[in-house]
Amino acid sequence: MQLLKALSFAAFFNLLLLISQAVYMLQNMAGIGSLVDLLLFYTLERILYNRMVCSLRQNSQQVKKAIALWLMLEEIGYRDLIRTINSFDNATIESLFYEALQCLLCIHPNSPPPFESDETPIFTGLFDEPMNPRFFYYNREFMYKRYMHIMETVCDQIFGETKAVEVDESSLRPAINPFGEGSSTGHEGVAVYAAGTSSRASGQVIGETSRQSSLNPDASEFNPGQTPEDSRTMFLTFSLGYPLSRDEIIDFFTSNCGEVVQNVFIESTQPGKDPQFGRIVFANSLVIPRVLNGQTKAKFMVNRKHLWARIYVPRRRGSS
Repeated sequence: MQLLKALSFAAFFNLLLLISQAVYMLQNMAGIGSLVDLLLFYTLERILYNRMVCSLRQNSQQVKKAIALWLMLEEIGYRDLIRTINSFDNATIESLFYEALQCLLCIHPNSPPPFESDETPIFTGLFDEPMNPRFFYYNREFMYKRYMHIMETVCDQIFGETKAVEVDESSLRPAINPFGEGSSTGHEGVAVYAAGTSSRASGQVIGETSRQSSLNPDASEFNPGQTPEDSRTMFLTFSLGYPLSRDEIIDFFTSNCGEVVQNVFIESTQPGKDPQFGRIVFANSLVIPRVLNGQTKAKFMVNRKHLWARIYVPRRRGSS
């Protein structure tokens, strides 16, 4: 009888051990699948990272930071930046890389404001509106939060110390990297193998293109909602030398959409310097699709002056 009890206990213990092992394997498989999806989605970023680190011999940590900044800019409507940057020659990519590092200095907490005399355009050829370091300093609080989130949830996962984490689309299993090149984020010495494709990897462009926006003059008024402010905010840019006042912006959107504006913020500058950037917060996030006609950005003519507006759109992977 005692022998039977001992055998039953041993069998029960072995059963528990098998169950725990199965759960552990399933959890690992789920983790691998999530990493594979992340790697496939960010195929273009990994290609650019390898090019800048391996071919251009740039510091890997600095390259990681620059790509995180570019991904953050894609979130606020500057679409398809990584693909565009990767299409340039090496000299142009290096120039954009150094400009990205300059912009990073403007978004860090307690960073000093850029020189008022510095109106040097940056990222020339990438955007259809004027941009300089003041844009980053003015929006530094929001940008730094998103930049750090992208660093932690994307860049630290897909980039290693000397090259990007690899993907083999022929299977779904981890394998030892024959080159022994590791990652600083727990994927050291491992290449990830996966089946399937992603829209970014197959060359499909995700995002909207810009076009002139025509507001609906018959739009009804919206009541304030409880959505986060980030979801109700648009980033504004003025033509250099042709700024718009807070009242002009409020009047423009009120006359076209009704009482939809909660607040407008304009860049503070020294006397004699025109503001070039601002933000508008709407009472309800449902206003923005109408304002932008379903796009992520639009260009308006307000009192014969240009106004560019962009919305923050989190990416599908690595966004909160």
